[in-house]
Amino acid sequence: MRRPRRQNEQLQTSQDPAVEPAPDPAVGEVDIRARPGRRTVEERQRAVLEVLAGKATVDQIGRRLGVHASTVEGWRQDALVGVEHALRRGSGKPPAELELERKNRDLEKVVTTLSIQKCLLEQALEIERKNRPTGPARSRR
Repeated sequence: MRRPRRQNEQLQTSQDPAVEPAPDPAVGEVDIRARPGRRTVEERQRAVLEVLAGKATVDQIGRRLGVHASTVEGWRQDALVGVEHALRRGSGKPPAELELERKNRDLEKVVTTLSIQKCLLEQALEIERKNRPTGPARSRR
């Protein structure tokens, strides 16, 4: 027996009375994603917050977003690690960000110093040009 094509399967399952229709986005429900792929930061945040708050299970969120439950579980683990780091340090900034800020401050100091040196050298050059004697006059021949 041949297996029906995927479109036919979807039509058969949508006509099945036991299957609930997709929630209507106009009513305030989140639309089910048709294909898996990258999710925005906001979508991942909302999903993790719903899991942590107990509003939905990992499986429910995975189905709604069109991703595997293990993906949602990974987002939850990443979020918990981030929270742990933030509470441990108190600043809420990861070490990489703190290092970049330090390097940025160092570079700003170097740029400021070089700008001051350039201005001083230009002033000294202008003074030197003014103190030069005028060159010999051209002959008219």
